[in-house]
Amino acid sequence: MKPACCIAPLLALALVACASTPPVVVALPAPPAPAVAGHLDANARTTLTLRGVTLPGYLDSPGVVIGRQANTLVVAEEAEWAERLRDGATRVLRDALSQRLGASRILLRGEHRVPDAELIVEFLKLDPVDGALQLDARWSFVCIARKGAAHAGRTQLQTPLEAATATAVATATANALAKFADVLAAETWCHADAGTTAQ
Repeated sequence: MKPACCIAPLLALALVACASTPPVVVALPAPPAPAVAGHLDANARTTLTLRGVTLPGYLDSPGVVIGRQANTLVVAEEAEWAERLRDGATRVLRDALSQRLGASRILLRGEHRVPDAELIVEFLKLDPVDGALQLDARWSFVCIARKGAAHAGRTQLQTPLEAATATAVATATANALAKFADVLAAETWCHADAGTTAQ
């Protein structure tokens, strides 16, 4: 049996080790593939650049929000995002649009090609509430060739949330962004004779 003088330091080290256990790091998974082939319409050759999306400040932090009750947020105690949620949402939405419209149509920022239109997205909600991931976003396609010409709208949808865990929230978020990409793919716009419309 080890003397008490040896046990105490070992116990202290064990407590420190437990206290410094790193959090589980969660990343948004790739978006699910679309159920149907990419949209082929009059704008099939339109190229887009997705600007970095904006999120409410309470979501764009390392903590993973796993629930919401009125104005009270429930944050996962032992998990955090692997990247800023804003960056992750931009990446997943861009990938989902590439799946639906074709990779050649979704330009990365910094490419030498000039896009036909820029897509701007502002998320008002991307929250887990009452067993679902609620998405509420304003969006607009701004035509580069005609300054000021734009097509804008707002989309609200929800996706089932399997559990109030960080991993489940990440999966539901990717699924919601894929559904949102379905909406945006159908709204892709930049006509030469475009005016300003809204829906």
